[in-house]
Amino acid sequence: MNTKNTTLLSEFLALALLAGACTTHVAPYRPKRRMFAPEAYAAQAESRGSSLYVENGGIYADRRAADVGDVLVIRVDEADSATRTGSTELGRKAESSYGVPASLGLLPALAAAHPSIDPTKLFGVDSSSSFAGSGRVEKSGRVTATLPVRVRRVLPNGDLYIEGTKVVMVGHEEQHLYLSGIVRPEDVLADNSIPSSRIAEAEIEITGRGDVSDQQRQGWLSRLFGKAWPF
Repeated sequence: MNTKNTTLLSEFLALALLAGACTTHVAPYRPKRRMFAPEAYAAQAESRGSSLYVENGGIYADRRAADVGDVLVIRVDEADSATRTGSTELGRKAESSYGVPASLGLLPALAAAHPSIDPTKLFGVDSSSSFAGSGRVEKSGRVTATLPVRVRRVLPNGDLYIEGTKVVMVGHEEQHLYLSGIVRPEDVLADNSIPSSRIAEAEIEITGRGDVSDQQRQGWLSRLFGKAWPF
């Protein structure tokens, strides 16, 4: 192998190693950003003149997230459980019989010609139906995580609009955690954290992609047949 080919091969290997070292995601990743449109709120109270006192605020309050760009720690602990049971039972029975009146004078002749026939029950209708059904739906889930987020906007009434993402990559599997919502400053704890149960209009999403997620996803042809199959 001549010197020129050796140089080209060395450059190719170096570029391949560099490209592999720069890979930090399974696929190109774009952090989610929620388009939030706040409603009309009252203005936040401010101090007057040279006073340090702010109405509805504390003089000795600890420094917590309050301005755009501040970091707030969200402790996600969401659990949901729902159970529904239903039972239905229906029944119906009807019986009718019709005979020939004796006043027609046909009963003696009919009885003599056909001894096995009861003239009082020449026609009869007997029907019955029943239905019984039962069902049960049970669902439960739990999400536990810690996610630092930033204050994206301070609303006119002082509430904070927060939003943040976290990406965790283990092997060749990515987990994405997204959270956004409205936080009241007075709900923020002394360690600058807040439980997710105190977030209004919250959106919490956990998604993943990679080898494990691919194996759990049904193939596109199977999904197509499942949607198109009418039976």
